[in-house]
Amino acid sequence: MGIEYSTDRKENFSGFIGENSIGLFTADYIYFNKRKQELIIRNFHKGDLQLVNSKNIYSQVIDGYTNDPQEIFYQKGKFYLFSHLDSERDKTRLLGVEVFNEILEREKVVILDTLVTDEVDFIKESEDKNGFLVASHLRYSQMIEQEIDLIKVSSDGEMEWKQTIKSPMALQTLRIEKIRFSSNSPIFILCNYAYDLSGAPEVDQAVNNQYALWSYDTKGKFLKEFDIRLKNKWANGIDMQLHKDGDVIISGYFNETKNPSINGVFSMIVGADLSLKNTSWYKFNEEIFNKFYKKDDKNRDIELNDYQLKSVALLDDNSYFLLGEQYYKYIERINDPRTNVTTTTEYFNYNSIIVSYFDSLGNHKWTDRIPKFQNSTNDFGYFSSFATMNTGKDLYLFFNDSKKNNESPPSDYFGYNNLFNNIRSQISYVQLKAKGIANRDALIEDADNFTLRARLCGQLSSNEAYLMTESNRGSKIIKVEKK
Repeated sequence: MGIEYSTDRKENFSGFIGENSIGLFTADYIYFNKRKQELIIRNFHKGDLQLVNSKNIYSQVIDGYTNDPQEIFYQKGKFYLFSHLDSERDKTRLLGVEVFNEILEREKVVILDTLVTDEVDFIKESEDKNGFLVASHLRYSQMIEQEIDLIKVSSDGEMEWKQTIKSPMALQTLRIEKIRFSSNSPIFILCNYAYDLSGAPEVDQAVNNQYALWSYDTKGKFLKEFDIRLKNKWANGIDMQLHKDGDVIISGYFNETKNPSINGVFSMIVGADLSLKNTSWYKFNEEIFNKFYKKDDKNRDIELNDYQLKSVALLDDNSYFLLGEQYYKYIERINDPRTNVTTTTEYFNYNSIIVSYFDSLGNHKWTDRIPKFQNSTNDFGYFSSFATMNTGKDLYLFFNDSKKNNESPPSDYFGYNNLFNNIRSQISYVQLKAKGIANRDALIEDADNFTLRARLCGQLSSNEAYLMTESNRGSKIIKVEKK
């Protein structure tokens, strides 16, 4: 465990971005206005986890342009900052990348492309840390063939190639949701053709997804599309991960009512040769529902409500865990008639984790529930949710919980207490193996008085994960090592 250090701007901390043989690097982006922004890189010593130094690397890189950082990566001893650069004289928008060395000196600025109005870009790092990919497309409103422009960026920050891939289908809308690729794989792009209804309150209780996988062979310049459809079912959450051999796994949840709920899981494996290797789906049975609802529960239904997919955790043998979490919020307003003052309270709920295990062929083996009840007010779930550590053979989940809850066995689904505003919490963990939930216990005793910020934690190698914790205006980093 590292020593405490000050975090006056803790709400802006955005996470771990990489490591070398002696240090860890974190990024902290702060936006004040177009002309005043900060991107602070911090360096921690790997031995004692002590803060070594920090530096703001943000600056205006071209006269007459303001730059808006989009993504930052650490790869092969260098930092890569991708930004949009907007002209102050006209509507010109450029896509650029700044390359910094390990002592945070800027080595070069490369302008990769000119972006047009209403163009959306998606920036992704190669899975084997060998360059980057930028995928750009227009926001469409007419039924036309869809195009995605691809730019491959090398590890020296230069453009390797630029290609345009085009769907033969006439589509009215397209959103890129995930990209996976490596040096020995095609480029896999998960697209959603449906309208985004999340901002429309009158329809936000409906699931509206239409997924397709664009699989592009860069050598043969060949695009193959796979529709992701389940008959009489609606996908409600999806993720994909890449095998080391170049195959891709796609997995997620579905329901049969088009409500924001789930009642089953599915998987799909596409090979590096663009062949469809396997598809499968599994509908939850009564035994699984009994882990989430008591038999006399008035809320019991044929589907699980408010569960959102978090990720696919791929193991070394190509089996994997599918992870989700129950999340919802509600607002309470109380009016005092004596003063005519209305008090508004937002309640954030990050509750039980749902975990499903699939074998290496993509077939569902089991689904279980990890009870967790994290409730807080007016904090956007600052200390809620969970972090993961994947050792390649099993998976660890870390989150804040109460000491009393950890005294119960993992199979006690309904004996857990609510953790409200992290009062008397301790950092806890659950260990998952191929056969099921193996263990649940405290990682750090509650006397430590530091609370986990799960969404800022990071696993930078197969052997180690780093957890970010806070107390008042101080922070500590905890290193968790593979046993």
